[in-house]
Amino acid sequence: MTTWKSERPAIGPETALHVARPRRWPGTVAILILTPAVMAGCSWLAQKQGTLVLLLGAFLAVLVLVIAWTMCGAGPGALVAVSGFAFMLFVGPALDDYVLDQRGLRQDAVIVKIGTYHTRHTRPDGRTCTVVPLDTAAAGSRSYDVDGTDGCGEGLKTGQRVMLVTDPQDWLAPRMSTEVTGVSPSQAWISGGLLVSLEAFILYGRLRRRA
Repeated sequence: MTTWKSERPAIGPETALHVARPRRWPGTVAILILTPAVMAGCSWLAQKQGTLVLLLGAFLAVLVLVIAWTMCGAGPGALVAVSGFAFMLFVGPALDDYVLDQRGLRQDAVIVKIGTYHTRHTRPDGRTCTVVPLDTAAAGSRSYDVDGTDGCGEGLKTGQRVMLVTDPQDWLAPRMSTEVTGVSPSQAWISGGLLVSLEAFILYGRLRRRA
């Protein structure tokens, strides 16, 4: 009686583990690319003056960070969430400064009103300058409200002429020209460092789970 032996090699424990192990690199590449991209997009949405847009950006940011946390594991995932949130906080103002400096419309204007606003009790918390461009034919007699953080300083008075910088797309808040200086070196270095940290924590978490 002839006994036939199968030529198929036996699958040992190491080979079986290799076969059963899922391929994680597509998810790693996707999360490495999408997480910082979505964080930057959400930070750009936050620059728009409006509650709905701000809430949309916050929702998308939380959703992506939760997914990244889950894919990287508990410990590294927490580091990913913290660095991603910090990256979003810094890159948003940097994008604001860069875009307004590049595409902002500079026009002579005059301050027609100065007021204060309150957020708690009765103490004034800030100043607001109502500014009207002098070229009313081009501006359509529109007025702009500029907060203290955007250039409405203590030294400005009603009737004073200033240089106003506005966004033609009406996405970014208007500023005085003294506050439009582009991206500072510190903003660039901090944003770049947070981006590198975010990518490093994602890669560490994915490699740790693979191991």
